Amino acid sequence: VFHLLQEPGAIANKPATSLPLAPQLQFALRNLALRGEPFAEVAAAINDIAKSLEWVASKTGPFASINIEHTHAHAVVAGISGVEERSDVALGLTIMAPYSRFPDHIQYRSRVFLALSDCEFSCDDKGWQRGSIGSIFFNEAGHNVAMRCTARPLLAAWCHVER
Repeated sequence: VFHLLQEPGAIANKPATSLPLAPQLQFALRNLALRGEPFAEVAAAINDIAKSLEWVASKTGPFASINIEHTHAHAVVAGISGVEERSDVALGLTIMAPYSRFPDHIQYRSRVFLALSDCEFSCDDKGWQRGSIGSIFFNEAGHNVAMRCTARPLLAAWCHVER
């Protein structure tokens, strides 16, 4: 992913969507910035680009929290529908409101998640793993994945190679 991202893609000029979870994103970014450098730089960069992203919600599924369609959003920063349009990789963000659980689902590409807040992930049917800022989770293609948070919002970056 890092190698592919060295070659920049085209910058999209499309209207951004409003983020209903803006207060949760701001809370998560403040907590991230409090961790010092380089996390403060990451928080500032996400804050700068957040208004330009197209935030979308996924549908519900097995074991999801009630109203998950309204308590989470994803945005593609670089990828097929991202601010940086490209077809080789996808790099995105997920924000979830407190006490939310994203449904168990199978991913069709191997994906890496970077926790930018406290959270829990269930990857590759290995059970729940607790993560904090900077934790990395990997889920192989074709395996189940889920994520959840408790009293604080979940913020995670994710990436995968498109094939």
